[in-house]
Amino acid sequence: MAMSRTVLMPVRALIALRRNTLEINKDIWSNWTFVSSYRTKTGVIHKHRHSPPETLHKGRPDLLREFPQPKNLLYATLSKSLGLSDLSQYIQYSCTDGEVKRATVTLHWPMRMEAEGFGSRKLEAERQAAAAALCKLRELGVLGQGKQPSVTSKTRQKGRQTTVWEDEEEDVSVREHLEPFPKKTLKERAQGPIEEDPTVTEALSIFPKPRALLGSVIQVATSSTRVRELLQYRTTGGKVKTCELTLHWPEEMTFTAHGRRRLEAESKAAALACLRFKELKLLDEQNNPLTHARYHQEEVREAGERHRRPCRIEIPKDIEQRIQEYLSQYPVEAEVQKLWDEEEQLSVQSSSISTDDDDDDLITDAITNKPYRTLRPEEADSLSDHLLSLWMGAGPGRGVELPVDSYKQSVLAAVKSSQVVVIAGETGCGKTTRIPRFLLEGCVRSGEGAKCNVLVTQPRRISAVSVAHRVAQEMGPALRHCVGYQVRLESRPPERSGGALLFLTVGVLLRKLQSNPSLQGISHVVVDEVHERDVNTDLLLALLLSVLKENPELRVVLMSATGDTQRLSQYFGGCPVVRVPGFMHPVQARYMEEVITEMGRPLLEKSREKRNGLEENDVAPDLDLVADVIDHIHRSGEPGAVLCFLPGWQDIKVVQQKLEEKAAYRSGSQMILPLHSSMAVTEQQAVFQHPPKGLRKIVLATNIAETSITIDDIVHVVDAGSQKEQNYDPRTKVSGLNTVWISQANVTQRRGRAGRCQPGHAYHLFPRKQLDSMDTFPIPEILRTPLESVVIQAKIHCPDSKAVDFLSQVLDSPDRQAVKVAVKNLMEIGVLDGSENLTPLGQRVACMSCDPRLGKVLVLSALFSCVLPILSVAACLTRDPFYNSMQNRALVSKAKTALSGSSCSDYLVFSHVVQSWKGQQGKESKQEFLDKYTLSGASLRFIHGLMQQFSENLADAGLVDHSAECLRLSSHLNQHSQQEQLLKAVLVAGLYPNLIQVKRGTVTKGGRFRPENLSYRTESTPVLLHRSSVNRGNQNLSSRWLTFFSAMKSNGQVFIRDSSVVHPLALLLLTDCDLSERVLGDRVEVALPGHTLIRWEFSPHVWELLWDLRTSLQAMIHRNLRSSECESNSSSDSWKDSELIGLLVDLLNNTDSEVSGDQDDFNNSTDNVKADGF
Repeated sequence: MAMSRTVLMPVRALIALRRNTLEINKDIWSNWTFVSSYRTKTGVIHKHRHSPPETLHKGRPDLLREFPQPKNLLYATLSKSLGLSDLSQYIQYSCTDGEVKRATVTLHWPMRMEAEGFGSRKLEAERQAAAAALCKLRELGVLGQGKQPSVTSKTRQKGRQTTVWEDEEEDVSVREHLEPFPKKTLKERAQGPIEEDPTVTEALSIFPKPRALLGSVIQVATSSTRVRELLQYRTTGGKVKTCELTLHWPEEMTFTAHGRRRLEAESKAAALACLRFKELKLLDEQNNPLTHARYHQEEVREAGERHRRPCRIEIPKDIEQRIQEYLSQYPVEAEVQKLWDEEEQLSVQSSSISTDDDDDDLITDAITNKPYRTLRPEEADSLSDHLLSLWMGAGPGRGVELPVDSYKQSVLAAVKSSQVVVIAGETGCGKTTRIPRFLLEGCVRSGEGAKCNVLVTQPRRISAVSVAHRVAQEMGPALRHCVGYQVRLESRPPERSGGALLFLTVGVLLRKLQSNPSLQGISHVVVDEVHERDVNTDLLLALLLSVLKENPELRVVLMSATGDTQRLSQYFGGCPVVRVPGFMHPVQARYMEEVITEMGRPLLEKSREKRNGLEENDVAPDLDLVADVIDHIHRSGEPGAVLCFLPGWQDIKVVQQKLEEKAAYRSGSQMILPLHSSMAVTEQQAVFQHPPKGLRKIVLATNIAETSITIDDIVHVVDAGSQKEQNYDPRTKVSGLNTVWISQANVTQRRGRAGRCQPGHAYHLFPRKQLDSMDTFPIPEILRTPLESVVIQAKIHCPDSKAVDFLSQVLDSPDRQAVKVAVKNLMEIGVLDGSENLTPLGQRVACMSCDPRLGKVLVLSALFSCVLPILSVAACLTRDPFYNSMQNRALVSKAKTALSGSSCSDYLVFSHVVQSWKGQQGKESKQEFLDKYTLSGASLRFIHGLMQQFSENLADAGLVDHSAECLRLSSHLNQHSQQEQLLKAVLVAGLYPNLIQVKRGTVTKGGRFRPENLSYRTESTPVLLHRSSVNRGNQNLSSRWLTFFSAMKSNGQVFIRDSSVVHPLALLLLTDCDLSERVLGDRVEVALPGHTLIRWEFSPHVWELLWDLRTSLQAMIHRNLRSSECESNSSSDSWKDSELIGLLVDLLNNTDSEVSGDQDDFNNSTDNVKADGF
């Protein structure tokens, strides 16, 4: 029986396919060679074990030009032929690693075959392989000459499923390969055209790729990985396909469309859905998906409202009753009236004091720190004779002859004839050690030794101590007692005043001026290294101008090696300048180009290329190069110590680690010594020791080693050419510690360290042309630093002058607006009043040798009986107790987390560290504790010294009777030292207005709404918590506010290094600022002025109690800070204060810092966002 035409056609197609397959198999060698010959790089032939001679490859076409998107076309060809969307079993790619990738594609239809391709990247190789496979399919007849699937290979595709993202008909290049033949078949002509819906036509014209757009919108909006569950296509029908598209987001919707092909029908349905999305405003103006946050506007708005909602607080009934009882016993009106009466009485007493009593004010001897007493004439004569006999008998030698020795008489004559003399002494002239001796010797030999007391300032502790030791050694045993030093945390003054040399830091001299404003008993002040222009030196020069008027017998000698000495002379009224030439052994200077060449490297290998196009990053030193240069010097340089200048402590530790990783430096085989200003003096002194024979000393230092100190065995200097420099923005109150280029003066000083005692070598690790672009002198520190401490110093020494007027007299006066901002900040924390006078609090804070805000915290700790932990906090904010390095960050973070517990406070971590360390018994136990928590024993010892100093400051301020009591936990001064909520309350009281507002629910830069994430903002700018903070990443903060000490700017972002949560009641009760209130129905809303988001909500009764309690606390603070002329507090006041503080402690400990309802609202909103994404 004859078969029908419809049955014969498939059979004929299969016979033709089989015939083509047999023909191809006959010449499989040549076809395989043809496939293997396609390459990805011009001129590169990858040898294959079956590769034929190269002549066979010539003239082959470029397959990627013929098949621009081979992988898509390969997928589409097999998908059309098999009627399947999942082709993972039919198309398989594999790729080898290496510089040149070899990809192999394996096809399992119409027969198993492989094709290879090569490329520098995996995708490139796979595309080459896919193109080669298409070539084989075309030869097999599966792919027509027009690059579309052959008619004979097409099969029916009823009910075929596709992926959500598949949009073949929208891919132009693939569509060109898959287009049907131009001529319609007889069946298509018989079917006639499908009647098009105008809406569908409009939708397709607006949305050319509707399926991809629809899937993208749902993916962005829901963040779901199961988009198929929200977007479902169902296509049925025979000649005419009907697609029913069901959407489950943003609501249940169904769209129906028709088409001759499945993809046509699905595209039309998707276009209708996109049109609906446009009507619902779920697409932007360009018909692109909105951001995730815009799809969740309601949740974003709810997060903002929750952030703006006042903090609701309910007080436990028993605490409320106790507050009422306290206020009944001690009415707030009576407390305030008593305070006013006492202040009025004090004012009357102050006005009645005669001016003659001013002469009886206690003056401290600047040499011995004992009460100053003028010597009687006979005592002075006797002491002068004794000094002269000692001097003549001892005959102190000068040691090595120095250039300044020949200028001795010129210097003495200039000092005798002028109150101020500038010594322009070049490096190596000997001015630092010899000039003070000249002054003392001149007075002793003229019989006026008893009247000679010389103060010599140095910019750093190590300079003061090392120079004092050197001068004492040169003067010999008989006169050594005449030399001493006094620096922070360490003091060894001369045995007595009269014929004395005291070396000290500038900061110490400024404090001496507080107790001896006219420097009575001092004959000479020598200010060394005046060119460094730190803020204390500039302030000292301004103060010396006024001291010279009050004390005409005083002589001031200013010494500088590289500064603008003529400008100094003009500042002091045209005083004489004595120029002394220096002496340096020859130093061979090398710059980057010479260093690289000497090391045998290509010039471009280690040159400082611009990173990310940011020129300022060029300043950061290449620490690998620094370590390599030091190693090069050690291996091939002449014997002698190496001094390497680096910007900061982290750089020092990194270079030290890189060196110790090298075989030549392991196990202490060389003497590597860090040198930093934060190290203890005893640790700094190690750099002056000579290494054992056979070892090389390598000193890694900051600019602390630039001036005044001489490490006599230094032969090689490695100069990274940069330093850390603080910059301050008074508008945002943000400091930035940046790495910047040093000045030409710094370069000269650093190079000179190599030629002090012998010829040397200097390796400057920056291009020679960079030297010409450097500033001539450093920028004065007073122009780039916070001015609050400077203003306090100005008010101490010149209380009648406005801060702006006083600071306009310094050598480089700061911007007037910056001074006004500093004054405003001091007024905000209660240190200055409206007339710029020091308040009672300000007078106590002025006694603290730390930042004014930390000083305020220390003062309040004494009033609230929690001194010891606050001493720890203040000291640790000056010196980090952890052994921080880039490699230890994870260990330090883990240690801090363990130590913080649930406190959410970096400051309590500091307190726990110090108290736990002190509590360890025995050396082994202490070391085990240090190792466990990655702590530095040297840092903790330094911190203990700072705590002792701060304790003495509290005693000087009249807040404690004995400084030792502050460090004893059982003391009454530490009655509440275990109350963490009180400690955090004292911190916020002292650090206010340094507040951070915490907002839950953020929108990322990419537009995604993260309901669980937290964002942080100060009053002026958004901030980030530094990775070193225990609150970084903590999603369970117990308050919506944090307090902080300082903000640092880095890479355009503001970081908070340390923070602590703030109890809302602590912020309300202990901040001395105005409050605003308004009644809203049966509630009262209270707010801080200028802080729209710092608000509370209470019942009227509770608010009245809290207002009275706040007033009582403020009255207690003011009463205890009143001037010393008032009588001390009675025992009844002490008992009353203790009861009030105990009430505050219980209130903070038993009141939730946030209402649970706010958290419930947040949880509900989070669930809604998650529900949208299933």
